[in-house]
Amino acid sequence: MTDASDRPAGTTRERLVAAAARQFAQRSYSAVSLDDVLAEAELTKGAMYFHFPSKQALAVAIVDDLVGMSRTALAELVARKMSGLETLIEVVCLLAVQDVEQDVARAGLRLLESLEATNTSPTTVWESWVETFAALIRDAIAEGDITDHHDPDDIAKMIVALWLGTRRISGTDQPEEFLDNLRTAWVLVLPSFINPDRRDYFTEFINRRHALAATRVAVDVTAAL
Repeated sequence: MTDASDRPAGTTRERLVAAAARQFAQRSYSAVSLDDVLAEAELTKGAMYFHFPSKQALAVAIVDDLVGMSRTALAELVARKMSGLETLIEVVCLLAVQDVEQDVARAGLRLLESLEATNTSPTTVWESWVETFAALIRDAIAEGDITDHHDPDDIAKMIVALWLGTRRISGTDQPEEFLDNLRTAWVLVLPSFINPDRRDYFTEFINRRHALAATRVAVDVTAAL
């Protein structure tokens, strides 16, 4: 068997990040030790320290991967040329599905909360999501789907809070409940900023996207059994 130090550096790093993501997806930052990660990855401390000087550095790498994954997903959605509000709903739905399906997404979101107590502030990550959502809301205002009665940044902050708050009260270990609660939250908040003439269309759009996400998650859960 090849020793860990003989493996390609990229492979070793990927194994470390994947192992750490699996650990952090299930337990808090403080509850996971480096020994837990190394046991999961079947690597030595020497192999880890070549890539990451500390547990915190490993956690930051997971958050960076989450951010990169989200940007890629957003770029793919924008390329579909949907309206601003359709894209926003799709983005939030996709983030929720990634959270359920992928350890990196789930771990990254949990770590963002933990890292608030360290020197590595996740503030810029939250701000990035708010800015992204606000840009889509501005598009939706220009397209007539959202009224111009409110500041787009305020609506964006509300949507980020809606997504993260629903996640907290639902838990990603109950994906159907999480997605159901997210749909309900969307339907409840929609009238506060939607053009009334567009309310029925977007309520149905939310229901359709929820159905697709629920089917996808159900298939993944069944396949994992």
